[in-house]
Amino acid sequence: MKRIFTLLAVALVSLSACAQKAPKTIQLPEPSYNEGLTLMQALKERKSSSGFTEREIPLQEVANILWAAVGVNRPDGKRTSPTGSNRQEIEVYAFFKTGAYYYNAKDHTLELVKEGDLRGLTGRGEAANAALDLLFFADTDKTKGENPDGGGAATVSYVDVGYVSQNVYLACANAGIGSRARGGWDQKALTETLGLRPALVAVLGQTVGYCE
Repeated sequence: MKRIFTLLAVALVSLSACAQKAPKTIQLPEPSYNEGLTLMQALKERKSSSGFTEREIPLQEVANILWAAVGVNRPDGKRTSPTGSNRQEIEVYAFFKTGAYYYNAKDHTLELVKEGDLRGLTGRGEAANAALDLLFFADTDKTKGENPDGGGAATVSYVDVGYVSQNVYLACANAGIGSRARGGWDQKALTETLGLRPALVAVLGQTVGYCE
């Protein structure tokens, strides 16, 4: 009998561990286009927040926020946020307590990059305490020749990421979720930990979550 209880205990621990594992791919639900505030109301509510908590964000809202950031909104593959000459060089990575994911805009999916709580890599302050941290990377392979100084992202990418960030702000305002754009990451640590191509340069971070 004791052996049976021991085996049951081991099984329960194993199930619990599996439940905490980050899925390799998350198919996001279709964005909810017809719910929430008007554009003018969302602009009125848009602000930078503080006091983030780890309260889980519903998957539908995560889907809405990521689609608002760089989602595909036309049959030809163009995005919700503009980019210079339609280079679409801004890539979005989402950091949750369970792992870091790449947002595949074409398939509207989250693809696991690295399992584990890596939110602390995304910046200073409250980044490690929020339910979701976003990092926006510029793919410098797509903007070659536009940064004569080298060593970083092209100027156009800093303009383009502003559109992305504002879209996230408005989507968060629409959902009653807090948000704050920020910096403070270690590019080398991100590249090494996530196994990123050297061409991917982080240009902006944005913390997302419910606030106290």
